[in-house]
Amino acid sequence: MLRATLLCISLILTALVQAEPVAWDRDDDDWRSSRSEHFVIHFRSGYQDMARYALSVAERVHTELVPFFGQAPDVPTQMVLADDVDYSNGWATPLPFSQIRLFVSPPEDVAGLEHMDDWLHGLIRHEYVHVLHMNMAQGVPQKGRSLFGRLPWFFPHVFTPPTFIEGLAVYLETNHEQGYGRLDGTYYDMQMRVEVANGIDSLDKAVIPLRDWPRGKAYLYGAYFMAYIAETYGDEALSRYLRLYSRQILPFFMQNSTARRVFGKSFAGLWQDYQQWLEARFSARNQALMADLREGESLPLVPGYRRKTAAMGDQLWLVTNNSEERSFIARWSDPQAGGELQEQEPVRGAADLDVAADGRVVLSRQIARVSGRVIDDVFIWTDELGYERLTDDMRLRKVRWSADQQSVIASRKDAGLSELWQLWPDGRQQRLWQSEQHQVLGDFDVCADGRLVAAIKMPGQGWNLAEYLPAAGSWRLLTDTRATENGPECQTDGRVLFSADYDGVYNLYVLDPGTGLVQQLTRVLGGAFEPRQLASGVVYQSYTADGFQLMKLNNPQPLAVFNIGEKQGRYDYQPAVSELVSMSESAYSPWSTLRPHYWVPLWSVSDHSTSVGLNTGGSDALGRHMYDVTVLWDTDNSWADFSLTYLYDNRWFLGWLRSHEIHDLDLGIEDDWYATQEDTFLLQRTNLVSALEDRLNLHLGISAEHQSLALRQDWMPAIAGLEETLAGAALTFDNRLLLRNVHGIGWGSYADLVYESNDVLNSDYSGKQWQSRWQHTFDLAGRDSFAFQIMGGIADRGAEAFSLGGEVSEETLLFGRDRFALPGYVNGVQFGHKYYVGEVAYTAWLDRIEDNYGLLPLGIGDISGRLWYREGSAWFRQQHTPSLASVGAELNVDVVIAYRAVLPITIGVAQGLDEDLGENTVYVRSQVAF
Repeated sequence: MLRATLLCISLILTALVQAEPVAWDRDDDDWRSSRSEHFVIHFRSGYQDMARYALSVAERVHTELVPFFGQAPDVPTQMVLADDVDYSNGWATPLPFSQIRLFVSPPEDVAGLEHMDDWLHGLIRHEYVHVLHMNMAQGVPQKGRSLFGRLPWFFPHVFTPPTFIEGLAVYLETNHEQGYGRLDGTYYDMQMRVEVANGIDSLDKAVIPLRDWPRGKAYLYGAYFMAYIAETYGDEALSRYLRLYSRQILPFFMQNSTARRVFGKSFAGLWQDYQQWLEARFSARNQALMADLREGESLPLVPGYRRKTAAMGDQLWLVTNNSEERSFIARWSDPQAGGELQEQEPVRGAADLDVAADGRVVLSRQIARVSGRVIDDVFIWTDELGYERLTDDMRLRKVRWSADQQSVIASRKDAGLSELWQLWPDGRQQRLWQSEQHQVLGDFDVCADGRLVAAIKMPGQGWNLAEYLPAAGSWRLLTDTRATENGPECQTDGRVLFSADYDGVYNLYVLDPGTGLVQQLTRVLGGAFEPRQLASGVVYQSYTADGFQLMKLNNPQPLAVFNIGEKQGRYDYQPAVSELVSMSESAYSPWSTLRPHYWVPLWSVSDHSTSVGLNTGGSDALGRHMYDVTVLWDTDNSWADFSLTYLYDNRWFLGWLRSHEIHDLDLGIEDDWYATQEDTFLLQRTNLVSALEDRLNLHLGISAEHQSLALRQDWMPAIAGLEETLAGAALTFDNRLLLRNVHGIGWGSYADLVYESNDVLNSDYSGKQWQSRWQHTFDLAGRDSFAFQIMGGIADRGAEAFSLGGEVSEETLLFGRDRFALPGYVNGVQFGHKYYVGEVAYTAWLDRIEDNYGLLPLGIGDISGRLWYREGSAWFRQQHTPSLASVGAELNVDVVIAYRAVLPITIGVAQGLDEDLGENTVYVRSQVAF
């Protein structure tokens, strides 16, 4: 029991304080650090200018936000500039110290983040709201930190719904007077307008948005909820609530009582008023829009995420992406209702695509590396040759064929700057253009006459359409408005088809660059995006309550005509900072943040043992070094139990666990017990060599277990110790996919081949052992899946035997696995130096609840059922052990703890089929990966 307690404490607290490591496979891995009054920023060499600008922005944001919160961290907040991923994001946490991760990738698509004065200012402001918000503490929580350090339970606002946390950040990132922030933009207005039309979520559903549409529902509902609170009760009341709640020692259970003190109502009552506020704000407009809809016909594809599409003649090419099945490149020869969709080739991580007249498809794919980098590269696909890789680690996201279709024009974001490149199939590459600071290139298209038209954000302005001038290496604006114009598509007559929000709703328009005349083609309730011109009409993506729906507008006719000059308007945002802070830099050192920032007192009492101790741990600002230490001293028996773990990136793991177990013989006499000591040591080097887009990896590991007698009574015989030390290597292949609407693995294979030897280091066992397994999941229609797995192993005579039986196993381990489950039989029903286990299983998705019990920290997510058949055997050489089989059924429930932590609970029943050894068992288990 004590051993399990040590493991649980170590895993839980390590998970709470661990950080995401920066990527590690770059040649320029020279990290630098600089400091201002309230921040320390860490950055790779070459990013000095951006780091200085970020520090300056952060100091401005600090000055503006601290008065609202009334307090700030008492030590500088650590910020990291990480240029490792090809998408826009960031994160912040107060644990184990105040830190912000900034992804150096400006947003380029219309998805909410586009409506900012400056992308880095918006990102820093949003994340620093999180830091100030979650750091708030007064009274007992503040005193608890001074005594025990930065433990999670002394941060009351950490234990509030993400709807409140993200909503506050979106509310405070918005500036209506200057015209930036998501609450000032059309995209959030569109999303909430559609939510109101479809039915507003209850509070129970809004506090645990896991997989439900729209993605990012916590941001959307939370932002408008905070706006409602501020409009109804005032910013001061909202600030007062935050201050009062920061005194609570039972944060989950004191949210409603604190709300009553400030607002006079519980959150349930506030949410009802909020729903009425939303209805009053959006319903009249929805009715007006519904009364005059002009939209296309739905294509027979289920709505979901925005699909990547391209048009050629009267063929629509697309990437199927419904979050239920793996994606394919597909062709729709007749994109009318009932048209035939022909799937061509599976595709993984498609970011963009275009098609040539001869059927060649160019696409960019987002590839996740084991190093932590997530980057896009360009491929060409043909029906005859399949995929041909055109670039390697070039980070190119948007792709279009050139006018002569002999080369590819692609864009990328690198070091925060936008670039255009031209690529030829023979390997030649040329950079065509690089942006200035604060200039962001969005979607673009190449016209038949060679012109390149794009959506572009100029410094201090919003998004406009522009034409690239190759001779000057610059852009000529085709529009200059306060609308967000996006998704340009060239037409054969030289006009440009695009999406824009001139009247507050994203609709489709056609611009004649020569005359400036604009024709409106749609009037929709939600929004119309990414138009594609076909011979018979226009296909576009319409935002709905269930996702983006592909629509076909046949023979589009103008609904209104105006001159683009009538929409003239500029933002003229003031610079995010008027003066840059002074900055000196030094080489990065992990030691300033790596020190322990908390300690947890521990106490354990049993019949023959009394233990006291502590737990601590930490990580550095880059997340490269993570450690956890748990130590318990048994005052009755004068021995120590401890757990020491250290992780470097995701490459090195070192762990040492010592535990003592007391065995009571229950003989009815005094002192009829003895104690054993077990030491477990693990050293693992993962991802030593990688291939096949990092899905094939080589790992090395050493595991050692030493069992000995720690204490015995004088009348008991001595027991010899036992030591097993295995050194090994493992080759793994993993191309499994997680699909948003499928419970568990959605599709793909995992396979490994593991070799371990007892003869490298001292061991009471001898010889070597080989093991291998293969698991594959098929994506069935809808949200169901079918999977099989086969595993087996062979060990020399002197090695430890494999064990089969029971519900508990070590199958998820890579090294040192020798215990395999067979429900319906007792533990160790068979054992030997050879084994095999096979299983087939059918998983059916049953329901999506996504409902919380008010503001209590308990909710339910997805529910699925599983039927399985499992067979296996373990035997020694020269034996003829019969195979044992069992069948079973499971109910899998995602239990949501504290609004965000998903704890999968499995309730199962198994029946062993052997007449003599089989039994009926009922089991409950949960498996969480850290």
